[in-house]
Formats: sequence, C-alpha cells, structure tokens
Amino acid sequence: MCGSTIICQSRNAPIPEWRYIQKPILFPEQHNDTGLMVTEKQRGADLHPRLTRVVGVDRMKKVNAVLGFTRLDEMDRVHDVASRLVDLTRTGKPVWVPATEDRGEGIFLQLDLDAVARWEREIEGAPLWDAHVQAHRRNFVRRFSETAEAVDPDIRMPAPRYWLVHTLSHILIRELAMYSGYGAASLTERIYAWRDEPGREAAAGLLICTTASDSEGTLGGLVALSEPTKLQSNVLSGLRRAARCSSDPVCAQRTPSDPEDFLHGAACHTCSFASETSCEKANRFLDRRFFLDLPTSSGPAVPGFFGSVHGL
Repeated sequence: MCGSTIICQSRNAPIPEWRYIQKPILFPEQHNDTGLMVTEKQRGADLHPRLTRVVGVDRMKKVNAVLGFTRLDEMDRVHDVASRLVDLTRTGKPVWVPATEDRGEGIFLQLDLDAVARWEREIEGAPLWDAHVQAHRRNFVRRFSETAEAVDPDIRMPAPRYWLVHTLSHILIRELAMYSGYGAASLTERIYAWRDEPGREAAAGLLICTTASDSEGTLGGLVALSEPTKLQSNVLSGLRRAARCSSDPVCAQRTPSDPEDFLHGAACHTCSFASETSCEKANRFLDRRFFLDLPTSSGPAVPGFFGSVHGL
C-alpha cells in the first residue's frame, strides 16, 4: 500500500501496512509525495458491532514489479522463493525490472480481534474445520512438485480467521461494486488475518481497493462509500445476501470428504467467488458458514462470526 514499497508474494509483506493502520495518530502527518492519504472514519451507529474500525484510503499508490518467475508450485503455498525463483537475466541481477505504478483508493475494515480469537478457538474443534484441514492435506500432496523443498502442508493452511475475513471481503466486493461505479473485476482485496506470533501481532482486517495507471488515479467512488450511513447499509445488505445462494442447499452444505480436495466450502460462483484480478488466493479458503449461521452436512452447525441473518 505504501508508495515506496514493492508489493510481492511474501509472508511478511502485509505486516508494515497493518502496523501503520493501527496508528491513526500518524495519519495527519502524511505527505502527498508518498501517494498515500488515509482518514479515520466514524463508525455508524448501526454498523455491526464486530466491525470495530473503518479507515478511508483517499489516495494510495501501488507498485508492481516483476522480480522473477516460478513454475508448478505457487509461492504463497510453498514459500521457498530463494531456491526456486528464476532470475530475469542470465548474468547477475538486472539493473532494472519491468514495473507498473498505479494510483487509487480503498476502504479498510477491522474486525474485533478479541471476538475473532474466541470464535477461532471454537471453530478449530468443529468437524467442518477438520474436514477442510484434511482436504488441504490431500490437495497439497496431489499438487506438490518435486522441485520444491519438503513442506508440512499444515503450516501452509490459513487459520479460520483468514477464511472468515476472506469470505467477508468477497461478499463486500460484490456489494460495493454495485454502488461505487467500478466493476467487481476492478476491485481487489488485501487480507490481514493471522494469529499472534513472534515478530507479528494478531490481525483481522481487510482492504478493498481499486487502482488505475492514470496519473490522476481513480474517481473517488469507492472511498465515498466509507461514510457511515453508506457503509453500514452496504455491509448489512452484503450480510443478508450472503445468507442465500441460488445453489442452496447444495452450496450451503458443501463439505469436502475423501477423496475430494477442493479448498472451499459453502461458496460458489453464484454467491462468493470473485474474478482472478480481485482475489489474492484464487477463490480458495472461502466458506459462508464461518461468516453466518448456516446448516452444514458435516456434524453440528458451526457458529457464524456475525451470527444469524435474522438478528441483523
């Protein structure tokens, strides 16, 4: 998100962004030459209480640089870049690399970290979560090449909070696209969802943004939706839409079982999937049952983080 940072596939890439957003006292000290302008927004009185912060990203600059390439195994799953990243040139490091600089805007939402932690502990003991873990192991073994180092698939499995935040992001991308003036394919997500670990504090939040290569950036239609009344209306509408899918009950009760190895649950093109330009995980790790109270075919129903749609 920072103008001077090359955004790449890295486990630690979102951490500085998350830490910056946690310090609103720094927001007024921003300088336009960084390409970043961020404003703390007032929470609407009717915004769901488990959404604790709203930040409007009035201006942002994103730099995408091609540093090399890999084949077969995705870097976000294996993460052994040093051994498998192929350089762009045959003679040492290049003096320049192809890059693009885009400008745009966005909306950042933060979830209640304590509530997420409590919900996550409850989810990890559910049969549904175990089914997803087993499916991920099967998927990893079947799609893991011999060119990569040995990796324990369990350490590459995103925690339940990632599934929760990721699903919320996709629901909001669909909703915001209808009112922002931008197509859903032009909106992208940035997910901040990890547990408290040495070197990084716990996170649960998301950034939905849009960028353009034009020097003036975008038109402000997305960040305008961060205003309290507009945002709480869009969030409520998105939650209610997520409770129903035209493919239900098949979609709502989809649970992987051996030999199936798909990496999503109650999610499909009708209700939750986004375009490749929008999703950072290729429509993996999505399940509406972590999001709302929905029936499941694998044991008892799991508690949705936002509860029942009837209570909204």
